Amino acid sequence: MPLNEINLALGPEKMLTMISDRYADRNFLFYRALTNKDGYLLVDISGEPTVFESGLNYRVLKEIDETNWDGLLELRYVTLDTDQQKVFNAVVDAWNNKATRPLGLKASKVLISLKKDFQFLLLNVWEDEQDYLAWNNSPENKLAQFGHDGNRAPVDKLYVRVR
Repeated sequence: MPLNEINLALGPEKMLTMISDRYADRNFLFYRALTNKDGYLLVDISGEPTVFESGLNYRVLKEIDETNWDGLLELRYVTLDTDQQKVFNAVVDAWNNKATRPLGLKASKVLISLKKDFQFLLLNVWEDEQDYLAWNNSPENKLAQFGHDGNRAPVDKLYVRVR
């Protein structure tokens, strides 16, 4: 069943564990930041109204492949004007063909913020960190041209699944 909305919460492990335990009937995914061992992410893919107060609420615009949530989770935040959205969508749409998809990219979702127009989140699931790094540092990374909030580069965060 395709997802319509994804909600995120960031914070310390203890706080996110309390939320996860309180709403045990939800379909939460729990991740730890790759570079910040104290940073955690709780992803709500339940389809229910959010229980988070983080404001990180997104509508799913498109999905590429069924998501197996095991692997390296990349959150790539970008701000796109109308013209940039067309280019961005063309790049991501090409990934529907596995032959043109970056090596090791298992699945991808394009999300738009429910609160801020032109704020997008590309949620990618990679086989492993090496595949992500090879693509991210490659001239073939056509998404490197899109920045976030006036910056030339996107905000890119990496997470590993804890439970």
